[in-house]
Amino acid sequence: MSYLNHVLEYFDLAQNYRNYQLSLIKKYIGTKILEVGPGRGEIIDNFVNNKNKKIYLADIDKDLCKILEEKFNDKNVKIINSDIKKIDEKFETILYMDVIEHIENDDEEVKNAINKLEQNGYLINIVPAFQFLYSSFDKDVGHYRRYNKNSFIKFAKKNNVKIVELKYFDSIGFLILCLSKFLKIKGNTKTKFGIQLWNFLMPISRILDFIFFYSFGKSIVCVYKKY
Repeated sequence: MSYLNHVLEYFDLAQNYRNYQLSLIKKYIGTKILEVGPGRGEIIDNFVNNKNKKIYLADIDKDLCKILEEKFNDKNVKIINSDIKKIDEKFETILYMDVIEHIENDDEEVKNAINKLEQNGYLINIVPAFQFLYSSFDKDVGHYRRYNKNSFIKFAKKNNVKIVELKYFDSIGFLILCLSKFLKIKGNTKTKFGIQLWNFLMPISRILDFIFFYSFGKSIVCVYKKY
């Protein structure tokens, strides 16, 4: 099993983090949904039993698509082994949950995603924040970059979409990464125990995010609306 797959398995344990992500985006989830790079389908798990939802999962990894097909074989979920450019459908909501940082040409990916949105549809991105936090872990899991708010403002101007949500979140994660940088901790800090501890602290992170008006965090959530 690859290092990245090990990390995916560990993140399956981070239910508090997944719940926090979901709380930030749930109101933008439409009826016809596409998630690109869905991992093991943790976010979509929350919608598969809703018969009103039409769910599509797209990934270029054949092995991961097989895993998703086995997991959702009795659900109303369509698995597509393709990148978004080759998909002919239009969607009310398109999700990229910690995905576009893995894509070298992120400008083109965002443009292609917007083209696949229905009118008044939403494109949701969650990505790692702040390039100064870029570490060996980012490199090991295939991150080309981290982002700030200005990154998404530039995307919006290029593609003529409206930003309806843009904020940092997970302040505890941010502080942990800053401490790791300051102490020059090397190697993989994303152990099973480390992720479980971070997940345990997530409720505190949610409170701090609210107190500090989502002004900093380990991640960014951005939601575009297409007009």
